[in-house]
Amino acid sequence: MKRWGLSLLVLVALLAGCADLAGLIPSGEAKEQAVGTGAFVAPVVEATLPPQMSTAARILARGAIVVGVRYDLEPFSYITADSQLAGMEIDLAHELARRWLGSAEAVRFRQVRSDTAYQYLAEGTVDVVFAGLVHTQEAQARADFSPAYFADGMALLTFPDTGIQELGQLSEKRVGIVSWTDSGEALAASASVTPTSVVYDHYFDVIDALRLREIDAYADQRHRLERARRIITGSTIVGQWTQEPVAMIFRQDDPFFYNLVQLTFQDMGADGARDALYARWLPGTSPPSLPVVPGNAPTPQLTQSPQQISTLDVVARVRDRRVLTVGYFTDRWPYSADRADGVPTGFSLRLVERIAELWLGSVSAVSFVPMTSEQDARQRLERGDVDMLAGTWVHTRDAELGFDFSIPYLDDGVSIMSRASEAFSDLGQLGGQPVGVVAGSAAEAAVPSLSQGTGLSAVGYPSFADALAALQGGEVVALLTERQPALAVHFREEGFSVSDRRYTTRPVAFMLPEGDSDFRDLVSITLMALEAQGIYQELYSLWFDDAVPRLQSLPGHAATSLSVGQ
Repeated sequence: MKRWGLSLLVLVALLAGCADLAGLIPSGEAKEQAVGTGAFVAPVVEATLPPQMSTAARILARGAIVVGVRYDLEPFSYITADSQLAGMEIDLAHELARRWLGSAEAVRFRQVRSDTAYQYLAEGTVDVVFAGLVHTQEAQARADFSPAYFADGMALLTFPDTGIQELGQLSEKRVGIVSWTDSGEALAASASVTPTSVVYDHYFDVIDALRLREIDAYADQRHRLERARRIITGSTIVGQWTQEPVAMIFRQDDPFFYNLVQLTFQDMGADGARDALYARWLPGTSPPSLPVVPGNAPTPQLTQSPQQISTLDVVARVRDRRVLTVGYFTDRWPYSADRADGVPTGFSLRLVERIAELWLGSVSAVSFVPMTSEQDARQRLERGDVDMLAGTWVHTRDAELGFDFSIPYLDDGVSIMSRASEAFSDLGQLGGQPVGVVAGSAAEAAVPSLSQGTGLSAVGYPSFADALAALQGGEVVALLTERQPALAVHFREEGFSVSDRRYTTRPVAFMLPEGDSDFRDLVSITLMALEAQGIYQELYSLWFDDAVPRLQSLPGHAATSLSVGQ
């Protein structure tokens, strides 16, 4: 059955699985049914650029972003019947070009496959890759990743009138699977009931079977189901039971470009551009949630980039020293502090010790260095006096522009602090009574949005100590405050209550030197490992009495041992 209007050359390349086409395709409007046949031209020979040249500098030198894409991944990136590139990833690339270079057409596309994408990236043949690549722990060792723009994973394609909404409803149902995928194994491993599996050798055969109602559902990876859903009128995707974040990849150790990518994706989520792409290409599908990075720092401009990538190697520094050096504050209970006998303690520091145990074999392989101020801490981290900063470091847009961060391990969001004798757990309970906030704090900034529908009456104070005194004296019935100062009092004094609910998100993470992708990834993957082993949950429960949070996670396992000595 003829489905593609391709030239013979392209058809042979796609069906025979030969080497990727070497040519670049000048970008067009990327419409699904674009008019014209000028998509394929002679290869463009790119100027040889130094390997240490930063990605932004490469893009500026070319005047365009060179983007690796697949040609066979409908509706993400594919060739239309009129030999045009189309898809959500194609539109994403145009959107990046518009934001970074001022023109949506300042982009060139090069064909890659999933098994060649990382090679092209390493060789500098492409600047970024959109190719349906899943962000896994193994892959993180080969490239840096944008925030996820699609959540792949195993799901079901069916019709609403089948009544199927989840795996548990597949009893006595006929479920189609494609023989060359791992869908059969995934279905057998996850289903609580045993459906009747019907195996097909070809993708379009299972689509026809579902369309003709010969089967009740089709089980497969969501990206293939999204394509099938476009073909089968009235079908719907339900019951996704695995999550695989799909993201754009780019070169490691390029901190400016990393920041540019992260904040640009944040911008596209905030201004609706990403939702518009979903409405066009994946209607009815919700995009994955973006990590919340508070703050108002502007996204950097491409022209602000340094010329070279980073050569920083913190991992080697830790390996040679056999000690992890960590800066901390002595008075930030219960995150980081000194006990009465001068011994460093706190949840964050206990977590660091377990990281050191995995890396260097001992919880004692840590040197804790007290910091005198936030400015002092940042300067010492930049100079390399310490390897990381632990305690109350909130990952914000402003901080992102100067440092790297692990995945968050705490949420220091704004909560209610009140007297235990009159504890409040929800803003609605305050009923317009006076509530104290600290001037210039995250709590004060949140008051306008939190006041809507709650009748919140905020009273400002110059410091937390002043606000606390007002609470104790009955001037206010509660405080709206970041959790750390409230918990510090709650830990040491009786008579206070701190609500579990956060009204804002303030992600606390380890602050790291900027420019060592391997070190940033190692810290984050180690936190994931501590959660997988139950160590993180055990530590959290020792220090806090609210529900243990779930850390950000990635599928798969670390590509190498977490032992820094190996």
